[in-house]
Amino acid sequence: MEKAFKPRTLLWIAAILQIVWGLVPSASQFVIDEIPVELYIAIRWSISGFIFFAYLAISRRWKMPAPRDTAKIALLGVLGYAVGSLGFLYGLKLGGVANFAIMNALGPVITSFTAFIVLHEKPKPIFYAALPICVAGLILLVVGRTEISNAKLARSTAVILMAAATLEALTFTFSKRLRSRVGIIEYLAIAQIAAASFMWILQIAFFHQIGSVSHLTPRGLMSAIFVSVIACVFCYAILYWLLKYIDGHKLALFDGVHALSATAFGILIFHEKLNTWMILGGILLILGLVLGTGFFDRKQKETQLTLVESE
Repeated sequence: MEKAFKPRTLLWIAAILQIVWGLVPSASQFVIDEIPVELYIAIRWSISGFIFFAYLAISRRWKMPAPRDTAKIALLGVLGYAVGSLGFLYGLKLGGVANFAIMNALGPVITSFTAFIVLHEKPKPIFYAALPICVAGLILLVVGRTEISNAKLARSTAVILMAAATLEALTFTFSKRLRSRVGIIEYLAIAQIAAASFMWILQIAFFHQIGSVSHLTPRGLMSAIFVSVIACVFCYAILYWLLKYIDGHKLALFDGVHALSATAFGILIFHEKLNTWMILGGILLILGLVLGTGFFDRKQKETQLTLVESE
């Protein structure tokens, strides 16, 4: 049985997804204020990976990928989810929620270019007009944040987050090649368990932080559960589902919505500051996203985006 989705409906889903995902930096800030970053990464990928495996076991839908594909997925999980998370969370710890969110907005540009190179996607001409607008918006966001915080800290955070975003971009784009052979849930289960296993090995061999779990307060524990279940399970599942129907370079631009929502939550929850440059940057970023994703393109065909419910 097939169910057709209008292109704009899927774009709305992508936007709402990133707004919800914008809560993750604030929730993660609560957790890493109480336990080490490395331990938090191990815990959250363990919880989410177990949920995916449990679902596959209960539903009896597990289909083991080919050994070569399994190895590729595990490697992407370690690089994108484990090592990448180290960069993102240390960027968050150094710069705070709003600073992290703004600097992390460089991710859409990196992911878009990675999609061009790896997936050989051919964007419409309007995308090339939208991308400089997004870049200009991001520059204004960074300039605005530099005025509020320390310039050296802003640069250091940017370098860390750009490295992490590059790893995430490679994971995101290479996963689309595997999606024709591996189911979404199987992919996420293997990738996240691989990331968790890698971090637990580091815990046993180097970090020895497991005892710090006792430092978690109810707020920190609930925040960790929120990130593990809502972000690492539901948000990732929806993201990779959307990747089947929306070009990678186009979907990547929605990371900018995440940057804006995460910044807003950081200001609301942690009372972080916002200035005129950041407001102007946010407006340009939204404009670029609307143009680049073709949100108002009425010529898109509904038949291009069809969901097979039996998958």
